[in-house]
Amino acid sequence: MDEAREDALRQLEAEYFYFLWKVKESTARLFKPTGLKPDQMLLLGMIARGLARPKTIAEAMQWDPPLLSHYLSKLEAKGLIQRSLDPDDRRRTNVRITDKGRALLEEAKRTWHMYTTQVLVDLSTEEIEQLRDLLRRILEKEAELAETRSGAGPGEAR
Repeated sequence: MDEAREDALRQLEAEYFYFLWKVKESTARLFKPTGLKPDQMLLLGMIARGLARPKTIAEAMQWDPPLLSHYLSKLEAKGLIQRSLDPDDRRRTNVRITDKGRALLEEAKRTWHMYTTQVLVDLSTEEIEQLRDLLRRILEKEAELAETRSGAGPGEAR
């Protein structure tokens, strides 16, 4: 790796780490009125998009099943999701979002949109599209690295 790239990476590391921390803090503050933490909101969104089987959700979130079960119990206790036995295979559980959960998720999406609009107000449409594309590339690489760390090949179960 050339020296200029190495220097740029070192500078980016500090900024990137701080950026991730600030986003985490900001989302926690934004979602606090909902009573949910950002990871709970993300989980609720995945369920709303149709992920219904806990195994599939755990894989998507890269969580161990006991951790997911803990989170699902919290969402269920708040009346935001419902768990039920799969009618085709009673050994499996299905998860679905409730009307209350959907309403809370819509409120959170509006809050997040207002926040994002404010934070990105000084960026042009082209810059926003570039940022989106760069974030997608970073997330794709992170997914590849996560598969490598877990020992599973691309597309294999963890």
